[in-house]
Amino acid sequence: MILKRLAPSLAYLGTAALVLAAAAAAQGMELPQFGFIGAILAAWLLTVLLFGISIRNSLLFSTMFFIKPLPTAFVCVLFILLLTLLLEFQRGRLKQFILPHPVMLGVLIATSVYGITRARGDWDSHLYFLATAVVPAIVFLISANSSIRKTDIVLWLKAIVLIGTFLAVVGVVMALLNPSERYGSLWITAMTINGFYTLAFFFGIALGVRSAHTSERYLWYGCALLVLLGMLYTYTRITLVAVFAGIFLLMPKMKRMRLLGMGLLLLVPLIIPSSMVSRIELGLTFDYSIFIRFLAWYYSLRQIASHPWFGIGIDVWKDWYAGAVPLDMLYAEHSHNLPLKIWLELGVFGFISYFYLIAAVLRSYYLRVVKPDAGNFHRVALIGIVALLISCLTDIFIQQYPVALAFWATLGLMYALSRPSAANEEQ
Repeated sequence: MILKRLAPSLAYLGTAALVLAAAAAAQGMELPQFGFIGAILAAWLLTVLLFGISIRNSLLFSTMFFIKPLPTAFVCVLFILLLTLLLEFQRGRLKQFILPHPVMLGVLIATSVYGITRARGDWDSHLYFLATAVVPAIVFLISANSSIRKTDIVLWLKAIVLIGTFLAVVGVVMALLNPSERYGSLWITAMTINGFYTLAFFFGIALGVRSAHTSERYLWYGCALLVLLGMLYTYTRITLVAVFAGIFLLMPKMKRMRLLGMGLLLLVPLIIPSSMVSRIELGLTFDYSIFIRFLAWYYSLRQIASHPWFGIGIDVWKDWYAGAVPLDMLYAEHSHNLPLKIWLELGVFGFISYFYLIAAVLRSYYLRVVKPDAGNFHRVALIGIVALLISCLTDIFIQQYPVALAFWATLGLMYALSRPSAANEEQ
């Protein structure tokens, strides 16, 4: 009860902290960056004037961020989402302020704050802090205190798929024009965008499964296929593993997934780029990238054994490993494994709280939404999240700010639908 009474104050405090962080970051900004921030806020205000203030409208507005994710835009989106929640509360639309999973969320925030105090204090470490602790906190506050319906998650998935399809088309064109390069479409790196592609691929299938009309169904399946092409042309092997793992998990319940899986197995050799073939062949013999990952895992485990309780701090690894790695060519900026990185940076308490929040939402969503559902829409959406987590076994997608927002926002919508009171809020 105390936490519930303190929740509004904590939300206001969080907003003030974001404002202070933005003000501190603004000290080093140039005039074009201020103009960029102004443009984002002006676009949001225009959206508010046209469609009104609501959590759903702000969430849909935030999807524009995925077209070209930039750190400044990321902070602006977090500010807009939290401000929208506070405005809703001030207008009396929220009768109470609920703090979901207060203990685990509190532990995650506390360990993350301690972790950032031990960091080097650069922009990258603050982005990791925001993606690790602040994004889940804001998303859970929004999802617990808003009237979210099933139609809202459908709109969110549609936005993700359409933006993912657009990025995939751009990425394929860029790859065909530059066959020797690895471009991530409009994103900064080819690796990071694959976390977003993984969600867009399975969400496209989910929307296709849900569609009642044949033409609409094939439209969404076509989008999923284009997203798959976008994955292939980034030459990233773990995304293919995640895709096939997800399809394999769907096969027992969905016969059409067996045909899709067999079709992809036959189709991939025909459309796969030659550079990707070379990377796969290299992986079957000797690949430095695989060896770099194994070495990073080994050193991560050693550091975890030395600092098991509170970790070494957020993004501290980057500097420490530069002096520990045997050869410069074997250097890795992070652990290349999400569970290892979270434990390494936040310690065992941060590790437990982080993955407890994920597991608790997925379990509740499965039991209360997926199992009672006569169709497979929610099942495929759930598998999309699981596939993304599988891909994090060799990367850290959901701790990188562009993918973190997509992952946690989807998880928040799943949490909202799986609450016991959600059924009473349906239209």
